[in-house]
Amino acid sequence: MKKIFLTLKTILILAFINSFVFAEISIPSPSTTALNQIASSMSSSVTNDTQSIEDSGNATASLIDSAELSIGIKKAAEKNGLQINTEAATILASLDASDTETMAAAIASMETNISHLSDDYVQAITPDTIVYDSEWQTLTKVTGGDLEYTDSNDVFNASSPPQARSKVYVNFKDQTIFADVFTKITRAAGAGGQGAEKNFEIESDWRTGTASVAAALNTDPPQPIVATEDQRIGTGWGSHGAPFGADDASSKFSTMKKTTELLQDACTAAACGVGNYWTVKQNHIEEYNNDINDTSSFGSIYFYGKFTTASEGSDGFGTMAMEGGHTANGADEQTFVESIERYEGTFTLVGKAAE
Repeated sequence: MKKIFLTLKTILILAFINSFVFAEISIPSPSTTALNQIASSMSSSVTNDTQSIEDSGNATASLIDSAELSIGIKKAAEKNGLQINTEAATILASLDASDTETMAAAIASMETNISHLSDDYVQAITPDTIVYDSEWQTLTKVTGGDLEYTDSNDVFNASSPPQARSKVYVNFKDQTIFADVFTKITRAAGAGGQGAEKNFEIESDWRTGTASVAAALNTDPPQPIVATEDQRIGTGWGSHGAPFGADDASSKFSTMKKTTELLQDACTAAACGVGNYWTVKQNHIEEYNNDINDTSSFGSIYFYGKFTTASEGSDGFGTMAMEGGHTANGADEQTFVESIERYEGTFTLVGKAAE
């Protein structure tokens, strides 16, 4: 029954978006891709258990109101001159805030549509800024799955799971987005990097760079907004970007694992420069290895976050995750990848006008 209600919600928003059109807004025609994404993201947790009509009604009560969401998207698009990504809007309308598993899968299926601005861009919080605050979230350990995350507790202290908070600042008028991110990490005994034996507790925070959600700078229509962030968190030196892949918005990976045996690709020479430290995959292994007996390791923690929202009047939704590996000195790539521990959380961020 729940799956049927989800499908009906999807059909309703597609119909509403296509019928409620402002003349000056260009709206992509819907395709089956969005429906396939939703079906795929929802399939892992849908059961065939017999449920009463009352239970089904309660389950769908937490779904986003498709009609209300559509009106909000349309109004924001008209007001701020934004184009609508119908597929992303459809996925967003399918979210069930009571089911974190399917919500996480749906968010993961949404394509990033931001473009980072120059580091010299002056960030500002104005009366037009909407602040989406996740509050502090305690992340949950992930084991097994398609990528076979380990159930070991060599990196993170199992009795004190990592915590994270994000405050996302979106200005629909200026079409910009940035965030403040806060993390609290307690390492397992014997975990960390150089000098980490004296630093089991790590608290870190940073402000991301500003990104544009303007259609002129992006391939995909910018509404709903879908943004990502990654970071390497260390002991004593704060946090810095995590340059996997091409070190841009398209290469912010939700996990360090490319497969069950391979790490994500190192930064390309074209992006980071020939001979750059981050073009060597072994250096990424040393960066995130948390065995204090390995004197060449740095004991960093990999952080990933993803955020999406439809308009000024709607909530935001996000995912945050942390990972780290723990292997002996000289371990090969597969051994390191198999040692990666992961914690993650998915949640709602309530948007409020900046004060």
